Amino acid sequence: MRRPGLAAMRRVVRRLRSGAGAEAGSVSVEFVIVFPALVMMLALIAFVSLLIAAQSEVQQVAFELARKGFALVSQNYDGDLCLKLGQDYLPALAGNSVTLQASKFAAMGSCPGQPAASGMLTISVTYDLTGGAAAQFSQMLGVNLGQITRSASVLVK
Repeated sequence: MRRPGLAAMRRVVRRLRSGAGAEAGSVSVEFVIVFPALVMMLALIAFVSLLIAAQSEVQQVAFELARKGFALVSQNYDGDLCLKLGQDYLPALAGNSVTLQASKFAAMGSCPGQPAASGMLTISVTYDLTGGAAAQFSQMLGVNLGQITRSASVLVK
């Protein structure tokens, strides 16, 4: 008793072996042309994904600092909120990040007058992308990444 799949498999093997003529080298040429382009496209997708992840995490750090600033205002903290947040909370938040390094965050300067008279507390953070693998890869593409600056605001009154 013959198995029905065995005959089909023999036909496929016969067809593959019969391609030893003029078309045999074309597969290799196509591979040499298509494979590097495919690898570059995958590398570009990975690069853009990591860049988006870094921007998202910087935004999350800004938001968490704004939330902590809200808590400090609620506790009637009377010092400079930005200095307090930058010294006490930014290193811990950045240390919990998967894609960011705490040392690459710019020091948060003084922000007198926060929260504003309108009741809005706005916190801005800046992350430096230079010197990393992403910056080197982007320079190969002719793009200068530089810095990511994100802000978050909360209503405290």
